[in-house]
Amino acid sequence: MTKLRVAAIQLNTTADVKANNAQIEDMVRQAAGEGATFVSLPEAANILLRDNLRYPSVCLPEDEDTTLALCRNLAAELGIWIHAGSLLVRHENGQRVWNRAYLIAPSGDVAATYDKLHTFDVKLGGEADFQESAAVAPGESGAVVVDLGDFRLGLSICYDIRFSYLFDALAVAGANVMMIPASFSTATGPLHWEPLLKARAIETGSYVIAAAQCGERDGVWVHGQSRIISPFGEVIAAAGEDPCVITAEIDSALIETTRHRLPVLLQRRDLGSPRIVPAKL
Repeated sequence: MTKLRVAAIQLNTTADVKANNAQIEDMVRQAAGEGATFVSLPEAANILLRDNLRYPSVCLPEDEDTTLALCRNLAAELGIWIHAGSLLVRHENGQRVWNRAYLIAPSGDVAATYDKLHTFDVKLGGEADFQESAAVAPGESGAVVVDLGDFRLGLSICYDIRFSYLFDALAVAGANVMMIPASFSTATGPLHWEPLLKARAIETGSYVIAAAQCGERDGVWVHGQSRIISPFGEVIAAAGEDPCVITAEIDSALIETTRHRLPVLLQRRDLGSPRIVPAKL
Protein backbone atom coordinates (compact mmCIF):
# COMPACT_ATOMS: atom_id res chain seq x y z
CA MET A 1 0.00 0.00 0.00
CA THR A 2 2.47 2.65 -1.20
CA LYS A 3 -0.32 4.97 -2.35
CA LEU A 4 -3.59 5.72 -0.60
CA ARG A 5 -6.60 7.83 -1.55
CA VAL A 6 -7.61 9.71 1.59
CA ALA A 7 -10.53 12.00 2.42
CA ALA A 8 -11.07 14.66 5.05
CA ILE A 9 -14.72 15.39 5.82
CA GLN A 10 -15.66 18.88 6.94
CA LEU A 11 -18.79 18.87 9.11
CA ASN A 12 -21.13 21.35 10.75
CA THR A 13 -21.89 19.26 13.84
CA THR A 14 -24.64 20.47 16.20
CA ALA A 15 -26.45 19.28 19.32
CA ASP A 16 -28.69 17.02 17.18
CA VAL A 17 -26.85 13.69 17.18
CA LYS A 18 -29.34 12.02 14.83
CA ALA A 19 -28.88 14.77 12.25
CA ASN A 20 -25.12 14.67 12.76
CA ASN A 21 -25.09 10.94 12.08
CA ALA A 22 -27.11 11.41 8.89
CA GLN A 23 -24.61 14.03 7.71
CA ILE A 24 -21.69 11.74 8.53
CA GLU A 25 -23.21 8.78 6.70
CA ASP A 26 -23.93 10.81 3.56
CA MET A 27 -20.44 12.28 3.43
CA VAL A 28 -18.59 9.05 4.23
CA ARG A 29 -20.49 7.36 1.41
CA GLN A 30 -19.60 10.29 -0.87
CA ALA A 31 -15.92 9.98 0.05
CA ALA A 32 -15.94 6.23 -0.60
CA GLY A 33 -17.72 6.85 -3.89
CA GLU A 34 -14.87 9.19 -4.87
CA GLY A 35 -12.39 6.38 -4.29
CA ALA A 36 -11.20 7.14 -0.76
CA THR A 37 -10.25 4.06 1.25
CA PHE A 38 -9.20 6.11 4.28
CA VAL A 39 -11.65 8.72 5.58
CA SER A 40 -11.19 11.16 8.46
CA LEU A 41 -13.87 13.05 10.38
CA PRO A 42 -13.23 16.22 12.42
CA GLU A 43 -13.06 16.70 16.17
CA ALA A 44 -16.32 16.22 18.09
CA ALA A 45 -18.01 14.62 15.11
CA ASN A 46 -20.85 13.23 17.20
CA ILE A 47 -21.94 16.38 19.07
CA LEU A 48 -20.96 20.03 19.53
CA LEU A 49 -22.55 22.30 22.12
CA ARG A 50 -22.03 25.97 22.90
CA ASP A 51 -21.95 25.21 26.64
CA ASN A 52 -19.29 22.57 27.14
CA LEU A 53 -20.38 22.03 30.76
CA ARG A 54 -23.41 20.14 29.41
CA TYR A 55 -21.34 17.38 27.84
CA PRO A 56 -21.10 15.08 30.90
CA SER A 57 -24.88 14.93 31.21
CA VAL A 58 -25.56 14.63 27.46
CA CYS A 59 -22.79 12.37 26.10
CA LEU A 60 -23.12 8.60 26.24
CA PRO A 61 -20.60 5.96 27.30
CA GLU A 62 -18.45 4.60 24.49
CA ASP A 63 -20.40 1.36 24.12
CA GLU A 64 -23.67 3.29 23.70
CA ASP A 65 -22.47 6.03 21.34
CA THR A 66 -24.47 5.86 18.12
CA THR A 67 -21.87 7.72 16.03
CA LEU A 68 -19.18 5.19 16.88
CA ALA A 69 -21.57 2.36 16.01
CA LEU A 70 -22.40 4.07 12.72
CA CYS A 71 -18.73 4.50 11.80
CA ARG A 72 -17.98 0.88 12.60
CA ASN A 73 -20.88 -0.27 10.43
CA LEU A 74 -19.89 2.01 7.55
CA ALA A 75 -16.25 0.88 7.68
CA ALA A 76 -17.31 -2.76 7.49
CA GLU A 77 -19.92 -2.20 4.77
CA LEU A 78 -17.69 -0.04 2.56
CA GLY A 79 -14.42 -1.86 3.31
CA ILE A 80 -12.59 1.33 4.28
CA TRP A 81 -10.61 2.78 7.16
CA ILE A 82 -12.48 5.45 9.12
CA HIS A 83 -10.64 7.80 11.45
CA ALA A 84 -13.54 9.11 13.54
CA GLY A 85 -11.69 12.40 14.15
CA SER A 86 -12.82 12.47 17.72
CA LEU A 87 -16.00 11.65 19.57
CA LEU A 88 -17.08 13.02 22.93
CA VAL A 89 -17.91 10.05 25.15
CA ARG A 90 -18.73 9.92 28.84
CA HIS A 91 -15.82 9.42 31.21
CA GLU A 92 -16.00 6.39 33.47
CA ASN A 93 -16.51 8.61 36.53
CA GLY A 94 -19.45 10.40 34.88
CA GLN A 95 -18.11 13.82 35.84
CA ARG A 96 -16.38 14.65 32.57
CA VAL A 97 -16.03 13.26 29.04
CA TRP A 98 -13.21 11.92 26.91
CA ASN A 99 -12.34 13.69 23.66
CA ARG A 100 -11.35 10.44 21.98
CA ALA A 101 -10.14 9.58 18.48
CA TYR A 102 -11.08 6.19 17.04
CA LEU A 103 -9.36 4.45 14.14
CA ILE A 104 -11.72 1.85 12.70
CA ALA A 105 -10.47 -0.91 10.41
CA PRO A 106 -12.30 -2.16 7.29
CA SER A 107 -13.48 -5.07 9.43
CA GLY A 108 -15.45 -2.63 11.57
CA ASP A 109 -13.21 -3.25 14.56
CA VAL A 110 -11.67 -0.38 16.53
CA ALA A 111 -7.96 -0.63 15.73
CA ALA A 112 -6.73 2.18 18.01
CA THR A 113 -7.89 5.04 20.21
CA TYR A 114 -6.27 8.26 21.38
CA ASP A 115 -7.48 10.67 24.06
CA LYS A 116 -6.71 14.36 23.48
CA LEU A 117 -3.66 15.20 25.58
CA HIS A 118 -3.86 19.00 25.66
CA THR A 119 -7.20 20.55 26.60
CA PHE A 120 -8.09 23.94 25.14
CA ASP A 121 -7.79 26.15 28.22
CA VAL A 122 -7.13 29.66 26.89
CA LYS A 123 -7.66 33.32 27.69
CA LEU A 124 -8.11 34.92 24.30
CA GLY A 125 -10.43 37.64 25.60
CA GLY A 126 -14.18 37.94 26.10
CA GLU A 127 -16.26 35.21 24.46
CA ALA A 128 -13.08 33.65 23.06
CA ASP A 129 -12.02 32.52 26.55
CA PHE A 130 -12.52 28.77 26.95
CA GLN A 131 -11.78 26.04 29.49
CA GLU A 132 -12.17 22.66 27.84
CA SER A 133 -10.82 20.86 30.90
CA ALA A 134 -13.93 21.86 32.86
CA ALA A 135 -15.75 19.12 30.94
CA VAL A 136 -13.06 17.10 29.14
CA ALA A 137 -10.50 14.93 30.92
CA PRO A 138 -7.00 15.20 29.39
CA GLY A 139 -5.62 12.00 27.93
CA GLU A 140 -3.28 9.80 29.93
CA SER A 141 -1.94 7.40 27.29
CA GLY A 142 0.74 9.63 25.77
CA ALA A 143 1.70 9.65 22.08
CA VAL A 144 0.03 7.06 19.84
CA VAL A 145 1.36 5.81 16.47
CA VAL A 146 -0.66 3.31 14.42
CA ASP A 147 1.33 1.17 11.97
CA LEU A 148 -0.52 0.53 8.70
CA GLY A 149 2.62 -0.58 6.88
CA ASP A 150 3.95 2.10 4.52
CA PHE A 151 1.83 4.64 6.36
CA ARG A 152 2.13 5.14 10.11
CA LEU A 153 -0.41 7.44 11.66
CA GLY A 154 0.46 9.93 14.40
CA LEU A 155 -2.70 10.71 16.34
CA SER A 156 -3.57 14.14 17.73
CA ILE A 157 -6.63 16.35 18.19
CA CYS A 158 -7.00 20.10 17.58
CA TYR A 159 -5.20 22.06 20.35
CA ASP A 160 -2.47 19.39 20.34
CA ILE A 161 -1.24 21.09 17.16
CA ARG A 162 0.42 23.82 19.26
CA PHE A 163 2.71 21.40 21.07
CA SER A 164 5.51 20.62 18.64
CA TYR A 165 7.15 18.15 21.02
CA LEU A 166 4.19 15.80 20.53
CA PHE A 167 4.72 15.69 16.77
CA ASP A 168 8.46 15.34 17.23
CA ALA A 169 7.83 12.33 19.47
CA LEU A 170 5.37 10.87 16.94
CA ALA A 171 7.87 11.28 14.07
CA VAL A 172 10.72 9.78 16.08
CA ALA A 173 8.43 6.82 16.83
CA GLY A 174 7.89 6.34 13.09
CA ALA A 175 4.77 8.36 12.24
CA ASN A 176 4.67 9.77 8.71
CA VAL A 177 0.99 10.83 8.45
CA MET A 178 -0.15 13.27 11.13
CA MET A 179 -3.86 13.21 11.91
CA ILE A 180 -5.07 16.59 13.21
CA PRO A 181 -8.91 16.66 13.38
CA ALA A 182 -10.12 19.96 14.78
CA SER A 183 -12.82 22.41 15.74
CA PHE A 184 -10.63 25.49 15.50
CA SER A 185 -11.50 28.88 16.95
CA THR A 186 -12.19 31.79 14.61
CA ALA A 187 -10.24 33.96 17.06
CA THR A 188 -7.00 32.25 16.05
CA GLY A 189 -7.86 30.27 12.93
CA PRO A 190 -7.24 32.96 10.30
CA LEU A 191 -3.68 33.52 11.56
CA HIS A 192 -2.62 30.21 13.08
CA TRP A 193 -4.42 27.23 11.55
CA GLU A 194 -2.73 26.73 8.17
CA PRO A 195 0.75 27.90 9.30
CA LEU A 196 0.68 25.39 12.16
CA LEU A 197 -0.50 22.58 9.87
CA LYS A 198 2.28 23.35 7.39
CA ALA A 199 4.83 23.56 10.19
CA ARG A 200 3.91 20.12 11.50
CA ALA A 201 4.21 18.65 7.98
CA ILE A 202 7.52 20.38 7.24
CA GLU A 203 9.14 19.73 10.63
CA THR A 204 8.46 16.00 10.46
CA GLY A 205 8.47 15.32 6.70
CA SER A 206 4.95 13.92 7.03
CA TYR A 207 1.58 14.23 5.39
CA VAL A 208 -1.01 16.09 7.47
CA ILE A 209 -4.71 15.20 7.27
CA ALA A 210 -6.74 17.86 9.07
CA ALA A 211 -10.52 17.45 8.94
CA ALA A 212 -12.25 20.41 10.58
CA GLN A 213 -15.58 21.57 11.90
CA CYS A 214 -17.15 24.56 10.14
CA GLY A 215 -20.05 26.96 10.42
CA GLU A 216 -22.12 28.19 13.35
CA ARG A 217 -23.95 26.68 16.28
CA ASP A 218 -25.84 28.77 18.85
CA GLY A 219 -24.06 31.95 17.76
CA VAL A 220 -20.56 30.47 17.95
CA TRP A 221 -18.54 30.07 14.74
CA VAL A 222 -15.65 27.73 14.02
CA HIS A 223 -12.97 28.16 11.39
CA GLY A 224 -13.44 25.34 8.85
CA GLN A 225 -10.65 25.26 6.23
CA SER A 226 -9.88 21.52 6.28
CA ARG A 227 -6.53 20.70 4.70
CA ILE A 228 -4.46 17.82 3.37
CA ILE A 229 -0.79 18.82 3.22
CA SER A 230 2.23 17.10 1.67
CA PRO A 231 5.47 16.31 3.53
CA PHE A 232 7.08 19.29 1.79
CA GLY A 233 4.39 21.65 3.07
CA GLU A 234 2.25 21.92 -0.08
CA VAL A 235 -1.54 22.14 0.34
CA ILE A 236 -2.83 19.33 -1.90
CA ALA A 237 -6.51 19.58 -0.90
CA ALA A 238 -8.38 22.44 0.73
CA ALA A 239 -11.88 23.20 1.99
CA GLY A 240 -13.55 26.53 2.59
CA GLU A 241 -16.20 27.38 5.18
CA ASP A 242 -18.97 24.91 4.28
CA PRO A 243 -19.48 21.18 4.87
CA CYS A 244 -17.70 19.18 2.17
CA VAL A 245 -15.44 16.26 1.32
CA ILE A 246 -11.86 16.83 0.14
CA THR A 247 -9.66 14.03 -1.20
CA ALA A 248 -6.06 13.50 -2.21
CA GLU A 249 -3.66 10.69 -2.96
CA ILE A 250 -0.81 10.25 -0.53
CA ASP A 251 2.36 8.45 -1.60
CA SER A 252 4.91 6.84 0.72
CA ALA A 253 7.62 7.44 -1.92
CA LEU A 254 7.16 11.20 -1.50
CA ILE A 255 7.67 10.83 2.25
CA GLU A 256 10.93 8.99 1.65
CA THR A 257 12.08 11.53 -0.95
CA THR A 258 11.27 14.49 1.29
CA ARG A 259 13.03 12.98 4.30
CA HIS A 260 16.05 12.18 2.12
CA ARG A 261 16.23 15.76 0.83
CA LEU A 262 15.68 17.24 4.29
CA PRO A 263 17.04 14.63 6.74
CA VAL A 264 16.15 16.58 9.87
CA LEU A 265 15.00 13.48 11.76
CA LEU A 266 18.50 12.01 11.30
CA GLN A 267 20.17 15.26 12.29
CA ARG A 268 18.57 15.60 15.71
CA ARG A 269 20.96 16.35 18.56
CA ASP A 270 20.67 15.92 22.29
CA LEU A 271 20.82 19.48 23.56
CA GLY A 272 21.25 18.61 27.20
CA SER A 273 20.39 21.26 29.79
CA PRO A 274 20.32 24.89 28.59
CA ARG A 275 23.18 27.13 29.71
CA ILE A 276 22.11 30.46 31.16
CA VAL A 277 24.89 32.93 30.38
CA PRO A 278 24.92 36.31 32.13
CA ALA A 279 25.58 39.18 29.78
CA LYS A 280 28.80 41.10 30.33
CA LEU A 281 27.91 44.77 30.40
